[in-house]
Amino acid sequence: MTNSLRNRITILCVGLVLLTTMVSLFSFWWSTSKFQEEKVNQDITVAQNVYKQYLKSKESLLLTAAKVLTSDFGFKQAVATRDAGTISSVLFNHSQRIDAELMLLLDLSGKLISANTNEDAFAHDLKPLMEELLSAPEESSFVVLNNELYQIILLPVRAPRTVAYSLVGFKIDGNVAHELKSLTGMDVSFIGSADDIVISSLANRPEQFEPVSYFSTVTTSRFFGEYLVYRNRDIDLPSLLTHPIIILLSADLTQSYNDFEKLLFTLIILAILTMFVGVVTSSIFANNLTTPLTQLAVIARQFAQGNYAFEFKGQRQSTEIDTLVAAFDSMGNDINQREQQISFQARHDSLTGFYNRSAMLEVLDDELDSSSEYTLVAIDIKGLRHINDKLGPRIGDDCLKAVACRISEFSDELGGFHARIGGDEFLTVFPTAAVREQKSGIVGLMAQLQACYTIQTLKINLRFSAGIVQYPTQGIASDDLMRRVLIAVESAANNQESIHHYQNGEDEAHLERLIMLDELKQAISDDDGQLFMTYQPKLHMKTQKIDKVESLIRWQRKDGSWVNPELFIDLAEQSGLIVELTAWVVNTVIAQVADWQSKNINLQAAINVSAQDIAFPGFHSALVRTLKKYKVDPKLITIELTERDMIENEEKGIKALENLKAIGVKISLDDYGVGQTSLGRLKMLPIDELKLDKCFILKLDESQKDQFIVQSSITLGHQLGFSVVAEGVETLGSLNLLKSMHCDHAQGYYLSRPLKAELLEEWLEEYHEKN
Repeated sequence: MTNSLRNRITILCVGLVLLTTMVSLFSFWWSTSKFQEEKVNQDITVAQNVYKQYLKSKESLLLTAAKVLTSDFGFKQAVATRDAGTISSVLFNHSQRIDAELMLLLDLSGKLISANTNEDAFAHDLKPLMEELLSAPEESSFVVLNNELYQIILLPVRAPRTVAYSLVGFKIDGNVAHELKSLTGMDVSFIGSADDIVISSLANRPEQFEPVSYFSTVTTSRFFGEYLVYRNRDIDLPSLLTHPIIILLSADLTQSYNDFEKLLFTLIILAILTMFVGVVTSSIFANNLTTPLTQLAVIARQFAQGNYAFEFKGQRQSTEIDTLVAAFDSMGNDINQREQQISFQARHDSLTGFYNRSAMLEVLDDELDSSSEYTLVAIDIKGLRHINDKLGPRIGDDCLKAVACRISEFSDELGGFHARIGGDEFLTVFPTAAVREQKSGIVGLMAQLQACYTIQTLKINLRFSAGIVQYPTQGIASDDLMRRVLIAVESAANNQESIHHYQNGEDEAHLERLIMLDELKQAISDDDGQLFMTYQPKLHMKTQKIDKVESLIRWQRKDGSWVNPELFIDLAEQSGLIVELTAWVVNTVIAQVADWQSKNINLQAAINVSAQDIAFPGFHSALVRTLKKYKVDPKLITIELTERDMIENEEKGIKALENLKAIGVKISLDDYGVGQTSLGRLKMLPIDELKLDKCFILKLDESQKDQFIVQSSITLGHQLGFSVVAEGVETLGSLNLLKSMHCDHAQGYYLSRPLKAELLEEWLEEYHEKN
């Protein structure tokens, strides 16, 4: 549950508190560190100023004492007369008065004349010291004499000329260092460059004490690691060039560390308390928010199960939750209404309100009781498409509504139920006994349906076909009943019957057609020799040469049985498989024409196509690609269509034929004379050839009427610019008559039956040898 909203809210709040605390701690640490560093530097600077002020005051005291001494008349006289006793007494007494540890009198060459202490402790030749001190008159300097550090000043004794020099100094010892420490709060160390003098205020010194190294390296263990104890600053003292002296100021940071850690621990404790409060408050807040959401999730699952009646049991903590609960309530009602509407639409036809086909299958399973007999009637409206085309889809829809209304009027009284199972097909089911008692049976239903309709002030007569199936004698399962009643109505339509009762065995025949259709599709896909082409030669009547053939498809199934071409072509057209079948035929025939050309056999091949092929958008482009693939001249290919195909969609068909003629393909009108092509339509068709139906040719030499029809058709064709082909030539007499009528080409069993390509080649050789 780490991904739950409650945990996310808690983590977010705690994270924000933690982030704020960490930023605050870091800011405190950074600002405090900067403050402590600046404070230490400031304290050292103050201590440095105190030190300078202290030494300045000492220097001033030295200067005053020295001037008093050198101005004393008695002292000058004693120096001038070299009165050693007086000089010694004056130096001693004067040193006692100003508390000076050092008072020396030097002659002009730097020799020691007298001192307030033991003279043997000092070198008698102090000339170098005197000369360096004279370079900074009336300024004090720090020097090491007899391994002790002094702050001294040198002044001349004039009587009135300089007769000697007086050197006055204060001793710098541990007391001075402690005094400076008490003034500044820092340890003070006086250090000579030659390590010959070390004076420090540090109380507890190690045995090997070296101030610079000690104060720079000594550390203390703190909460966050090891830190330096002292912050140091060294200051150069006025001293001899040959013996410099420095003072080292060392600020102890221990107390600063203690204060910082105390404050830091205080802040950490406050941060922990803040985080604890944050966790508690965020958990309460998250609980108040997620509890209603959990309840709403339960309600959503109830919605998913179809239960739209719910009661919110959680506490409504805010206006937003109230709004969300109200929205859920509204959503549940809306979904319930839409679901009912969708459920109705999913099971019913939107136009008539009848059940749809899938719902009707369920109803049949639920409603039919094998202990009772029911009659299933499938009703097909004939010619409804033409009404839509001529009068518009609104009139067509109103016709469907009117038919549905009459079906309801007939079967509702019988306790029946109905469905619209196709675009123009209905199914009504009612108890057989009830219709026998109350109605005049199926004949009465058909009479009621065929009565004239008034649709938007129009008087419309509709024709119907009906298929009848009896339950349970002719089927029990809903799928079987639906399939069989559709087979029955299809048989009624195909046989031009008004009513057709299902006959046992029709279902098996239907299934056999489905199996045959599946095998045909597999045969096209596998191209394993089941399907093959035969070619029937056409004789040119004037030249007596064979220059054309008609391509005819044949199918021998794997079990060796032959299938009538009319049967499987009709199945292909009904199922839409005709497009794939024609594509196979076109590819096979053009490839054969190319093969014949390679053998110097020039034959024009005719290919029969259907209306679906012409209407298929890819037919033209596929034909062009195939011709280019095999490098075949389009003039060697003739497309044959029947009159029925031409009339099916005249405008679209004419446009497609014109496109074919544009690439050089020939167009032939097959079965001419038995269709409905008028002379007015004939002159509009973009064709090159008329093919007379064999019904006029089979007994041409015996029927004078057939001769009149054929003669007039040939004459008409020639006058319209068409060549004429007669098929079905069975006798020599018919062939001679056609020749006398100036027919262009003839084909039939008198010349040859359809042959495979290799047999046709042999037949051509024999024909050429005979003729």
